[in-house]
Amino acid sequence: MPEKKKKLPIFGHEVDVAEVPILRNEEQLNTYWLEDGSVIRVRSVATSILRIEGQYLPDGSPIYIVMATPVTNVAESKLKGEPKEKVKPN
Repeated sequence: MPEKKKKLPIFGHEVDVAEVPILRNEEQLNTYWLEDGSVIRVRSVATSILRIEGQYLPDGSPIYIVMATPVTNVAESKLKGEPKEKVKPN
C-alpha cells in the first residue's frame, strides 16, 4: 500500500505528512508491579505512523508522529470487588 499524503494541524499550523504503512510489528509488554500487590501489563499498539515531510532532526533523521493505543491487562490483583449480579434475559 503506498504512502498517503495529507495535512495535519500541529500547534496551529498545517503540516504536510505522509502516512507510512506498517509492514511488520513486534510489540513488547511492559510489566508494572504496584504497591497494592497488583501486576499490570501494558503494551502500546501503533494505529498509524506519519512522517513529517521535509523536516529532519539535527542528525538528518526524518521526524515521525506515532498514533498509538495502550492495551492494558491486570495480570494479578489482591484487590477484589463485589461480583456483579448477572442480568437475566426477559
